[in-house]
Amino acid sequence: MINVTLKHLRGFVAVAEEGSYSRAAQRLFLTQSSVTATIQQVEQAIGLTLLDRTTRRVALTNEGSEFLPVARRLLKDFDAAVSDIRAVAERQRGHLGIAAAPSVVALILPPLICEFSARYANISLAIRDAGSQSVQQRVLDSEIDFGIASKWADDPRLDFEPLLRDRFEIVVRRDHPFAKCSALTWKHLEKHRFVGLANDTGVQAMLRSVPTLPRSVQEPQYQTSSTSALEAMLKEGLGVSVLPALAARLISSKHLAFIELREPLVERELCVITRQGRSLSPAAQTILRLLHDKVNSLELPAGVRLVARMPPDPIEGKSVRRSLPKVTATTR
Repeated sequence: MINVTLKHLRGFVAVAEEGSYSRAAQRLFLTQSSVTATIQQVEQAIGLTLLDRTTRRVALTNEGSEFLPVARRLLKDFDAAVSDIRAVAERQRGHLGIAAAPSVVALILPPLICEFSARYANISLAIRDAGSQSVQQRVLDSEIDFGIASKWADDPRLDFEPLLRDRFEIVVRRDHPFAKCSALTWKHLEKHRFVGLANDTGVQAMLRSVPTLPRSVQEPQYQTSSTSALEAMLKEGLGVSVLPALAARLISSKHLAFIELREPLVERELCVITRQGRSLSPAAQTILRLLHDKVNSLELPAGVRLVARMPPDPIEGKSVRRSLPKVTATTR
């Protein structure tokens, strides 16, 4: 049994509109015999005569007249769909979703998004700042194209591409005794009320994974879900806290002081998080390429460093995945 294909539909529409096999063949860049065979196959597949042929002209039968608008609509819808998907492939339009740690959204992404939008004005972007748990879940649920955050939990369905590391530092109100120190160790925090971030953040998950840290740090007396709320609590003198260097830059230094933390040196690792086995859209590939270019030339704050180069070109080459290193906790 012959299946009706797009080739058959195009042949039928061309002959019907041109009223001639020879003109239809010229329009389709085919031989006249090929067009004739195509029409015969369509009629055989349908079981009806669609075109009446005489020595002088080709005319539609009643059934052919009814089928013509249907064939035109099918071809129009198909051509429009191909045009739309080609526009996405050529980055002429589309949608891009990214979720990232608040510090990344505030300090890393803005110049990246500015340059991307200047190049691809018709691609819409949705940027979400969220904790690591939420970022990972959004990637798993395909709500976003990719995420940038620290690792919250192991998940074999996700790929983690190391990007940046930033060391932890103490944050206190300026009238706190710690504010006069140039550097401290984690043991100095043992007898102080600790204000930490919520358990669904990568920061708190990381602190809990380092067994040598004080219990007060791993099980904070006070917890909050954002750096802005943490800042407000510290300004009220509710205790002390620690933050990765990049996240600490979200907090004003007018009322708070930042002190280097040593012994052990603990660093957060920020990764590009993607779904295993899921191809990135052209827009996502392009913005990751821009991220690679920007992060290698970006003037990073003190305590923040680039740890791994991203793939040389995610648009043309397949990304080389790396396993996620363990949390760094070394004595120095």
